[in-house]
Amino acid sequence: MIAIAAIISVNAQSNSNAVKVVDNMLQLLKNNAIKTNFEMEVKEPSSAQSHRMKGNFTMKENKFILNTAEMNVYFDGKTQSAYMTSVNEVSITNPTEKELAETNPMAIISSYKRKSAIKFAKSSISKSFHVIELIPKDKNSSFKKIVLNVNKTNNYPLFIELIDKSGMITDLTLTQFKSGLNISDNTFIFNPKKYKDIEINDLR
Repeated sequence: MIAIAAIISVNAQSNSNAVKVVDNMLQLLKNNAIKTNFEMEVKEPSSAQSHRMKGNFTMKENKFILNTAEMNVYFDGKTQSAYMTSVNEVSITNPTEKELAETNPMAIISSYKRKSAIKFAKSSISKSFHVIELIPKDKNSSFKKIVLNVNKTNNYPLFIELIDKSGMITDLTLTQFKSGLNISDNTFIFNPKKYKDIEINDLR
């Protein structure tokens, strides 16, 4: 009985520390505007091939700008504008949680932190970063599991993996992380007036 109680106590302490790591990372993102390069890979369960994209990412609280060779995506906290550079066309939406995860998986961590069991991954031990798993408690959740790698020194997120209930896996790798930038909220609002003869698809 004493041994069982000791194991439960150790696991509880470990889980508490994992929650603290996630809290520290979210606090960093909340208090600082950040910019990072990224590479995203999306793997569909029905396909042997994956879709890859890379570019740079700017975020402040729940707002973000994602730039790739094919498109620029702006999200001001409510409205998302996806501008396709090759056709001079923008699509404007109020994205769902799952749609938002496809362009900004980091935005999902804050909401799922409150409704997930959080623990350190047992299968991976690293001296430089924490590996943390978020397992949603609701069986009807859009995601089965979220895996997060966090730098032990500065609390920067390094890698995020989202596994949804259909088996689709989205991996986001972050490099050249910069924080403490001075960026106004208006930066995250797409301005179609800057683009001559732009075609606007308002899907809200």
